[in-house]
Amino acid sequence: MPIGESFGLPFPREEYDERLSAVRRGMAVAGVEVLLLFAPANIAYITGYNTVGYTNYQCLAVPMAGPPVLVVRLLEQAVARATTWLETIVTYADHEDPAVAVRRALHDAGLGGRRLAVEQTSPLFSVRSYTHLAEVLGAPLADGSGLVEAVRVTKSPREIACLRSAARCTEAGMRAALDAIAEQRTENEVAAECYRAMVAAGSEFLSGQPILTSGHKSGIAHTTFHRRTLQRGDAVLIEIGGVWNRYTAPLMRTATVGAPPSQVRRMYDVCREALEAALATMRPGARSQDVQAACQAVIDRHGFEPHFRKRTGYSVGVSFGPGWGEGHIMDLKHHDRRELRPGMVFHVVPAMRAPGAYGVGVSETVAVTERGVELLTSFPRDLFVRP
Repeated sequence: MPIGESFGLPFPREEYDERLSAVRRGMAVAGVEVLLLFAPANIAYITGYNTVGYTNYQCLAVPMAGPPVLVVRLLEQAVARATTWLETIVTYADHEDPAVAVRRALHDAGLGGRRLAVEQTSPLFSVRSYTHLAEVLGAPLADGSGLVEAVRVTKSPREIACLRSAARCTEAGMRAALDAIAEQRTENEVAAECYRAMVAAGSEFLSGQPILTSGHKSGIAHTTFHRRTLQRGDAVLIEIGGVWNRYTAPLMRTATVGAPPSQVRRMYDVCREALEAALATMRPGARSQDVQAACQAVIDRHGFEPHFRKRTGYSVGVSFGPGWGEGHIMDLKHHDRRELRPGMVFHVVPAMRAPGAYGVGVSETVAVTERGVELLTSFPRDLFVRP
């Protein structure tokens, strides 16, 4: 059975043991005896925990020795048992203070008085939650940010297999979206077909919602469907990511309603050339800034620099909302000397926008290999001209 096809623990136990050992090596270097994790993706990476209730207070205590302990809301107990390999799951009722449950879990596991570190960068662990936890524990909390991410940045063969499966879901959504584009249809109608196709292909709930934007809106970054009716001459920008076992493989393509305006065609062709230049640069030992430079050089040579003042790409992997990106772990940008390694996976996404007029882009999700890159997404890179 393909990895992650059935519900439950998605990887063999040895995969989690390897991840845990690697995180503990980082903890030892940092002098951390117990690492408290709050980011849903990091908790899932270590344990398999997969829930739609990830915005609830949850904490994974990872000691240097012995089993980790998960603290979750009482309602989450069943899904925690079903999707993780953990033996110890501590719960709190809705009327109880979850920070007190964390203190109880540490005490019962014999971890009281150890040197604690908390990942301060978790998007779901607020400043108030941090200060309250420190008060309840009555102990200093070091910063443990990045210890799990340092391991996550390089994917195992099983993780890359999940990303390949996610890519098939993404491609199904892209085909459906392009087939649905026509004059007088709405952005919402096209988005609905995209959603349906990704889910029908096997995608789980999405980490980032489809970006599907048209006409003048396509020239405004990070807009999406909003009931607009497609008109002849519109550029339609589509960026989506299907999910397999919480791994997302994003893809961006561009279409036009009817024949494309000449400037849309020219800008798109430059984006495609820039993408190909970036991919040709990616190999072990290449630096983040090298990939950015290869992409940027194409865009600058054609005179489009004012329309491209952003990073070329970013890491992707295990994810929960609000987004699929791992740019906080690694991205492809100017002045970044970090080197690419085999097993890293990136969404490489040259996109350009003329504000208030149109936007275009083309992307791929790729894995770095010993010789270059493997395309995980596979879809024609044409500018799609629809009726």
